Amino acid sequence: MDQPIGEQSQPPVQPATPPPMVSPVQAPATGQQPAPPQKKSHAWIWILGGCAGIVILGIIAMVALGWWGARKAKKELEKYTPNLEQMKENADKWSKEAEEWEKKSEEFRNNMPNPEDLQNQLPPPPGNIPNVQ
Repeated sequence: MDQPIGEQSQPPVQPATPPPMVSPVQAPATGQQPAPPQKKSHAWIWILGGCAGIVILGIIAMVALGWWGARKAKKELEKYTPNLEQMKENADKWSKEAEEWEKKSEEFRNNMPNPEDLQNQLPPPPGNIPNVQ
């Protein structure tokens, strides 16, 4: 009894041993399955995939909107643009009318008396009207 009375002896400390390695094929004796190894989370793949999806949906929407707008514009232009055949018919009709008017005006010019001949055929002015020159 070399130890003082207030102190009790402690057992010697033994080094801790790691638990025995259990292969994934073997189940532990306690009946629990081993935890699967944790996989790394690849969040950047999901972020890039979401961004790519949004871009693809945007492109599809723009193409659809352009196609719809082109069809709508084409229909509106067809409403206001006359038919090519109708334009040709109108041009031919107007050309014939212009030729007829040209013939009538030529006949009218030919049937008009010469202004110089009219001056010679006029009677002299009466004496009480002063001659303006």
